[in-house]
Amino acid sequence: MALATSKGATGGVRLFDARARKIFLDELAMTANVSGSARKAGVAAHIAYGLRRRNADFAARWQAALAEGFARLEGDLLAEALTAASGKVSDAALKSRAQRHRLGLALLSLHRAAVRGGNPARSGGDGGRLTAPSKAQMARRAEQVDAKINAIRARLKAEHGDS
Repeated sequence: MALATSKGATGGVRLFDARARKIFLDELAMTANVSGSARKAGVAAHIAYGLRRRNADFAARWQAALAEGFARLEGDLLAEALTAASGKVSDAALKSRAQRHRLGLALLSLHRAAVRGGNPARSGGDGGRLTAPSKAQMARRAEQVDAKINAIRARLKAEHGDS
């Protein structure tokens, strides 16, 4: 199999060899960030995307790493959402914090189908372009996320007797 290459910052050619691919996939599993993962592996992101299009095995490993990365991000967001704010915090700051968590979890849920090989938020007859979710869809998703967070908080409170 031919190795993908990228011109480095010094003008030299950098191979996207097995070692660089492992670095890329490990970083993708940690961050779900393609551009950052490519930088860490020492190649341009377009090289990684090109290899993914041409190599089914690499594409499958990419999908697995991306799924792991999204699971990590979701776990981090949930953990942050469940962490009580310390000190005096205004209602506006608390609402802003909750909004960021809801938005982050909603965006991750939209990506979930893509990570699993589906087509999230696609509308019919538009040539397969992604469409933005409606305000009603986002509001429903935010309510679902709030309900999950509240259920987890209630369970933790019942288990630990914390107030």
